[in-house]
Amino acid sequence: MKALLIALLAWIDQSSVYDTRDMPLPDVIEVDAAQLTQRAYRDTPQHMPDDGVDERLFAWYTWQQGEHGTIYIRPAAQTHGPEYVEAPLDNPVFQERLLHELIHHVQYLDSAYDRFHCVKQAEAYKLGGAFLHQKNVVDPLPNRQQIAYFMGFC
Repeated sequence: MKALLIALLAWIDQSSVYDTRDMPLPDVIEVDAAQLTQRAYRDTPQHMPDDGVDERLFAWYTWQQGEHGTIYIRPAAQTHGPEYVEAPLDNPVFQERLLHELIHHVQYLDSAYDRFHCVKQAEAYKLGGAFLHQKNVVDPLPNRQQIAYFMGFC
């Protein structure tokens, strides 16, 4: 996982305005859908789905846990992706989900959230789409551009 995080940070460095060369890595913890939902809705339990699982949620970043933040993500081995992928961590769909949260980690460390909170939400979606395009992978979010557009508003 560490090698993948380093590679994704390098991709962010080359594909965005962020200098990631000296950024610390967050912890990454693979959790099932129910555990991920519980963590993501911890501060807003009134919005949690009745069955305790948000099927739209694949990963979540928090800077408030771990020495350098923590990414909670559904297991790589359970992530659907291209059939040619042999090792779970090589799955570009899993990598994009990890990349999305890693972008939020980079934004937090860069203090980008303080300057442009709403725009930064959209940025992770846009960069994730560019990543999948470079990998020649069909985007599992066919409405990614719309999501990015709406995430840019507060």
